[in-house]
Amino acid sequence: MKKHLVFFHQNYPAQFGPITQFLLEECDVDVTFFSEFIAKPVYPGIKHYFYKRDTMHTPETPYFFTRYFEQEARSMYGVYKAFEAVKEQMEAPDAFIGHVGFGNLMLLHVAYPNIPSIGYFEIFYNPFDPTSLSRRQFPVPKENILRIPLRNATQLIELEYCTKGYSPTPYQKSTFPTAYQDKISVLFDGVNTELYKPGEVTSQSELKPTWPADAKLITYSARGLESFRGFDVFMDAAYKLSQMRDDVHFIIAGDYQTHYGPEAMHLKGKSFKDHVLEQHPFDLSRFHFLHWISEPALVDLFRISHCHFYWTIPFTLSWSLFQSLSTETLVLASNSAPVRDLIVDGENGILFDPYNVDEIVEKMNEIVDNQEKYVPLRKAARETIVSNYSLQVCLPRLADFYLSSTRAPMPNIPSLITS
Repeated sequence: MKKHLVFFHQNYPAQFGPITQFLLEECDVDVTFFSEFIAKPVYPGIKHYFYKRDTMHTPETPYFFTRYFEQEARSMYGVYKAFEAVKEQMEAPDAFIGHVGFGNLMLLHVAYPNIPSIGYFEIFYNPFDPTSLSRRQFPVPKENILRIPLRNATQLIELEYCTKGYSPTPYQKSTFPTAYQDKISVLFDGVNTELYKPGEVTSQSELKPTWPADAKLITYSARGLESFRGFDVFMDAAYKLSQMRDDVHFIIAGDYQTHYGPEAMHLKGKSFKDHVLEQHPFDLSRFHFLHWISEPALVDLFRISHCHFYWTIPFTLSWSLFQSLSTETLVLASNSAPVRDLIVDGENGILFDPYNVDEIVEKMNEIVDNQEKYVPLRKAARETIVSNYSLQVCLPRLADFYLSSTRAPMPNIPSLITS
C-alpha cells in the first residue's frame, strides 16, 4: 500500500523541496505539507495546508526568558489544530517529518503516539562555548546567554519523543547532547549539481558586470552581510589587498541585514555593512555590492570567481559553500570545525586561520596570480560534492531513511485526544 508522509515546516518548502518531489516521482509516496507561509509555488501532487500560530492569551510583551519557547508552543498548537481540522480528508499518515526548531511536531507526539516522527535537527546552542554564539567584538548580553537552555527546550523535548532524527553535517550533529547522539543520523539534503556546475557565462546572464573584463575577481556571498559569516574579516582583507594591487575587484552578494548574531544590538540602528565600510577608506569603485541575486546569477558569480571567500563561526554551514564547490570554484575558507566537514586543506580548497588577516591577504594574492596551479583543487571540489552531497546521492538515502521509519498501515487516524 502506498505510504503517506506528512511534512511540517514554518515555510514551504524549506529544505524539504527536493526530497518531497523525489518521494512523489520516484517512490510512489503521497505527500502532505503543513506550513505557516509559502516561499515557492506548491509542487504538483503535494497536498498543502496552512497552519496559524495560536494567539490565545497573547501578551503585549512576552517574557524575555521564555519568549522563544512561547512562540514555538503557539506553533505546536496551531499545527495540531490544523491537522485535526483536515485529518478526515486524508489517508492515515505513516510518518510525521519536520524541522524541530519550530516545535511543529510536539503535540502530535502525544496525540498520535502510534505514528512515527522524524525530526530535522539543525543546531543546538551551547551556553558554555561563546565562540558558537557570537564574535568577541559583539558579545551576547549575559541575560541572552542565561536563557539559552530555554531556547533549547523544544529541541530537547523533541529528542526525547521523536522516533529518530537527522542532522545535515557531522559538526551539526555533534552540537547535540551526548545522551541523544545515537538517535541522530547524518544526512545531507542534497545540492543540485546540474545547476551548480562550471560553464561559460554568456551575455544573457542575469549577472550584469560592473567591473572590468580583465579584473581579478574575489567573491563573497552570504544570506546576510553579518559577523557570523565574517563579512568584516573579508572586507579587512579585501582592503589590504586593494592597497597592494589595483587589478583586483571584489564582488559581494547578500542582504544588507543581520540574520544571525547579536551585532545589531551594538550598532544602534546601523547596518553591519555600513559599520564595516566605516572602518577603512574603501575605493568603492572596486567593491561591487549586488544585494540579493537569483540562483542563476549566483551560479555565474561562482563561475567567474578567481577566489571565493567563505567564513563562519562554529555554526551551520551555508548552502553557498556547497554550491560554490559544486561549481568548481576555488574556495578560501576559515579553518573551523564545520568547514572541516567539507574542505580538506590543499585537496579541495584552501583553509586559513579565521582571524589572521595577513594570512588571508597572502593567500588571496597568491591564488589570483596562480590560477592554473589550483585547477586540480577546483576539480576535486566538484567531485567532493557530486560524490557525497549531490541530489542524486542524498535523495535516495533520505527517502530510505524516511520510509524505513514508517508504521504498518492503519484504517484510520487514532488519537489519544478527544474533544
